[in-house]
Amino acid sequence: MKNKVKIIAEAGLNHNGDFEKLKKLINIAKNAGANYVKFQLFKTEFFINKNFKHKNLDYKKLFRRFKSLEFSLEKWKKAIIYAHKIGINIFFSIFDVESIDYLKKLKINIVKIPSGEINNSVLLKKINENRFKVILSTGMSNLEEIRKALKFLNKCEVILLHCVSEYPTIRPNLNNIKLLKKLFKNQIGYSDHTTDTLTPALSVIAGATYIEKHFTYNRNQKIGDHKISLNPSQLKSMIKNIKAAEVSLGAEKRKVSKKEKKLQFFARKGLYLKQDKFKGEKIKISDLVILRPQGFLSVDKLNIILEKTLKKNIKSYSPIKISYFRK
Repeated sequence: MKNKVKIIAEAGLNHNGDFEKLKKLINIAKNAGANYVKFQLFKTEFFINKNFKHKNLDYKKLFRRFKSLEFSLEKWKKAIIYAHKIGINIFFSIFDVESIDYLKKLKINIVKIPSGEINNSVLLKKINENRFKVILSTGMSNLEEIRKALKFLNKCEVILLHCVSEYPTIRPNLNNIKLLKKLFKNQIGYSDHTTDTLTPALSVIAGATYIEKHFTYNRNQKIGDHKISLNPSQLKSMIKNIKAAEVSLGAEKRKVSKKEKKLQFFARKGLYLKQDKFKGEKIKISDLVILRPQGFLSVDKLNIILEKTLKKNIKSYSPIKISYFRK
């Protein structure tokens, strides 16, 4: 079976600004069996207001941190070439209009709009002008905000991702996948922020066709998303679970398998005579007993043989066939 569920291994900023670490993340995603590896693309000066005053966050420090995580266009070109060489696709979450020029220069035609940008109409309109394929996360958003975003993206193919923007997520509320499928015509996926490898597989059962999950090369790092990310073996386990869930769904058409048909003989009951009966006698309900195995005359054929005349002698508890009766 060819897997229809697409798996996005979300590397984000877990490269820590180190190009060799970035390549390592690409390798991990490929080896785990992901369809895509995704990073974040932004120009910090169009992303973070370093002059904003906040009692808990130092925005100047935050600005410097994000600036240190940027890569040049040439580095991203090298990363894309490397990814294609080993057989996996790269794409990006973007946070500003300026990054769209990078996407065009990199010849990337798919883009992720993160939950925090769902109400950024300026960004959405620009993406719509370029008719990118869009993966749109819906964390922190109500249904009206999702509808508005889709109107801004009316020229794009949009995959909606159900998402709970809590890190980590304790209650993933997977029934929202069914809700989004019911309300919108788009494909529906799931962006997972739980710390386990099972919830993404459960989302497939709920109807998700795209799965996004954070991963890293080392979870024991204090800065960034490393602590809420899967390690390489966990990512591989998650993908194995997703594929098993997809196979378990099977087809929507009701079909009895060959093995089930064989089991019918043993698991269902058939009709037998309690005592010997002879040619010319008619069969009454009191003559019959219902027992396993089904044999040649299943219990649902009861009304067909009642009051029918035997064409031959039949011993008790021996298999009965329709052909033993006169028409």
